[in-house]
Amino acid sequence: MEIKKTQCTDTVTDEPKPEKLPSFIELSKQWFKNGKIRWSEFTQERYETVLRLHVRPAPLFSRPVDKTKRTEVRAFLLKLSRKRSPAFIETIHGVISGIFNEAIEQELINANPASALLKTILPPLSKRDLKRADPLTQEELNHFMAHAQKIGSWAELLILKMMAYAGLRLGEAPAMRREYLDTKNRTYFVCQSFNRRQFNRPKHGKRRLIDLPDFLMDELETYIGHLKKERLRTGSGGKINLLFIDPAEKRPLPYSQRKIQYLMKKVSKAAGLRIRNPHDLRHTYATLVLMSHMSPGYVQKQLGHSSISITMDIYCHWIPTQGRQGLEAAFGEGAVVPDRDGQPHIIAYQKKRASVKH
Repeated sequence: MEIKKTQCTDTVTDEPKPEKLPSFIELSKQWFKNGKIRWSEFTQERYETVLRLHVRPAPLFSRPVDKTKRTEVRAFLLKLSRKRSPAFIETIHGVISGIFNEAIEQELINANPASALLKTILPPLSKRDLKRADPLTQEELNHFMAHAQKIGSWAELLILKMMAYAGLRLGEAPAMRREYLDTKNRTYFVCQSFNRRQFNRPKHGKRRLIDLPDFLMDELETYIGHLKKERLRTGSGGKINLLFIDPAEKRPLPYSQRKIQYLMKKVSKAAGLRIRNPHDLRHTYATLVLMSHMSPGYVQKQLGHSSISITMDIYCHWIPTQGRQGLEAAFGEGAVVPDRDGQPHIIAYQKKRASVKH
């Protein structure tokens, strides 16, 4: 009996292979490009820093965007939250969530793995510890400036003074220009900030006009006169633009923020003081002005805070009060209140009470 051999062939259909989706990092570039038209220069710089230093180096974001798991994103944010402030975690979460939303818009994924993660990571707003200001006392500030005069150049010293005596931010002080200084009215128009070799608007893009104390304006005028003489002596012309040019730079650029931070640390050590960061000089300005009974509203405008509540939240401990002396006065002289028997009793407000020591 002859057995017929039959050749069995499988039918193979040519199905298209699933297309590999772009990685989270690749998608972040498109998200950043699309968002630049909506964001301020400050926001662009902040998001670029977050992407460059924290998101793109993380291995979990190098995979295709649909392969990133919610548990991994949460673990990533939790690890950062142990070292960084809640405000920073909110920023980096906003960046990550925004990129996932871009993937949803492009129909690459159906859900955002970062959605609503913060409530499982950060404590409620009412229980978050705000970063406390660490200002110098008036005595410490005098001691600090005496050592700064020995260590830094005149330009560097004035940068420190603009933060401590005018409340400028770290990027705003080095960016000062002669054209924005009003010597007659003793004011300066803060409209620029300098960071990473670029000029930008101040924080949140808010420009402001600030008052300068007379002693600081007098020194600035003397300094500008010195700059003019030096420029004429070297044949550079007498016109002054940037006030604090770093001589180590090949082209006219201000001192970098990193150099001012290093100077702050060096002076603090030399003065035997606890090491502060440059922003603590701004805190010093605010606390000393508030303790001299200037209004919080005035300090808010000088500092450029977006609301009075920010000023109050940070500096409420340094806002002086009348204390015991003003307690009765707060309710008016001759206030009528019920006594223990329910009978009306008139309080005679005494301006001086020898038995109370303050």
